[in-house]
Amino acid sequence: MLLYFIRHGQTDWNREKRIMGRRPVPINDTGKEGVRKTAEFLADEGIDMIYSGTLKRTTQTAEIFSNVWGVDIHEDTRLDESPFEQWAGKRYKELRGDPDFKLYTAKPTQSNFSENEDMNGIKERVTKFIEEIVRKKNRKAAIISHSDVIKPSLTYFLRMDLDMMHRITIANASVTLVDAGAVPHIRYMNFVPWKML
Repeated sequence: MLLYFIRHGQTDWNREKRIMGRRPVPINDTGKEGVRKTAEFLADEGIDMIYSGTLKRTTQTAEIFSNVWGVDIHEDTRLDESPFEQWAGKRYKELRGDPDFKLYTAKPTQSNFSENEDMNGIKERVTKFIEEIVRKKNRKAAIISHSDVIKPSLTYFLRMDLDMMHRITIANASVTLVDAGAVPHIRYMNFVPWKML
């Protein structure tokens, strides 16, 4: 089974380097155009299912892909961003002195970035989701989510230390293709069609 991990389109808060958490931040015009170009790039891949998180920026992204491909969307909260309660709305530069933010960037599994979930928890919920959809045996599926959900997913496939997740970059409207076969491997990572086309 091929899994196309796609990050949501750009938002104004992405551009401002502001943490969104679960705030209902929409994608902006640049984000919509980037998503459309990525959808068109993948249009001939034969992707037969779209799985999306439930936050506004992912549902808007999924709708564009659905319209281009004519494929149904299935939403699942396990693909949602962490709430980042105390950080939501703040810019990265405002958090430079926060000890938990320093841990989040260096050793995310040790950071208390959320009241009810740690990075191991995020990886566990998204891994369970992935295992469920792989058992469904769709031929090809798109998974539309967030950078800090996609990164833990990739550490799962790579058998990589979760604290190394920030060594991976996942850009807005990028696609990472994982072959989830008997011996999983990544065919390509963080490809950004809207910057290339």
